[in-house]
Amino acid sequence: MSTAAGLLDIDQWLHFDEETKLAVAAVNIIVLGLVSLIGVISNIINMTIFTRLTLKDSMSVELFSLAFADFSATTLELSITCIYVASQLYPWSSVDLWALGYVSFAWAVNASYLISSWITAMISLERCVSVVFPFRVKQMFTRRRCLAIIGVIYVVHIIIFIPAYIIEKMEWVVVSIPSRNSSDDNKWTYTIVFSEATQQLDTVLDITAGLFLFITAQVVIFGCSVWMTFSLKVSSFVRSKTTSVEKFHSTDFSQLTRSEKRMVRIVLFLSLLHTVCNLPRLTLTVFYHVYPWTSVNAQSDFLSLVWTAIASCSTVTCSYSFCGYYRLNSRYRAIFINIFRRT
Repeated sequence: MSTAAGLLDIDQWLHFDEETKLAVAAVNIIVLGLVSLIGVISNIINMTIFTRLTLKDSMSVELFSLAFADFSATTLELSITCIYVASQLYPWSSVDLWALGYVSFAWAVNASYLISSWITAMISLERCVSVVFPFRVKQMFTRRRCLAIIGVIYVVHIIIFIPAYIIEKMEWVVVSIPSRNSSDDNKWTYTIVFSEATQQLDTVLDITAGLFLFITAQVVIFGCSVWMTFSLKVSSFVRSKTTSVEKFHSTDFSQLTRSEKRMVRIVLFLSLLHTVCNLPRLTLTVFYHVYPWTSVNAQSDFLSLVWTAIASCSTVTCSYSFCGYYRLNSRYRAIFINIFRRT
């Protein structure tokens, strides 16, 4: 099959009707909008609770920073949903609202996702060290040191995406609008203008931020979770073997305490949540690099549907982390219950 024939088949395959546009609207408003709204509310509650915990140790500082990063990501996603609704309500606006949302918020959302992933990796590492080296964790993860590392995480990921705001700009351009007459009408529209520089920038950011930094963070999260689980299993085996002869015969070697089982379940849950929900974004990024022509020939409705669905999956990780905090931290749970009792 020739290249031209392949492109023709893809164009036919990606032909969409009004039903697809309706699906795009449903995913944008109902799915992404609802998940983002839940994330905004839950992370406001998270930051309130962690502030009441006085942020006196490294873990509370890390959890507050994670809640702030998740709050930023979900707020930006909710803003994108609102801009999408505005673009549907005012389709003939002189300002391309959808492009405005892309330029203003898309790269900031990516930065927030990466910041959230790396702070989660930092939390997973501290949890792992607290199990493997329980007597050294306080010396290794001090409050001041964690604040410095979190500051570096924020600064690095913000600097990475600054070139996107410098190169990708919106300009007034003349757009041809099909009309009932034989000739098309011309209209001035304020929209994003893509160039060769923007394409090169997208490629660089996809490789560095979308692939390398993202994959590295996920590997750290998953590796620390597995290491911590294995260490707890070994620790329980040693405890069982050093008990008295009577307890030795009545105790399972691999039995964990109730708190250890809860920690393993929650840490693995958060690790699995991050991996599963962020895997579609990674898969599509790799797919576009293997088949770059698909991003050029695919219609905008298809791209909007796919990327919005993937954004919804990624936003889940920023919206439902409080489930792990609630189960893992008794002080968090007490303050959470007290807040809703007062209301």
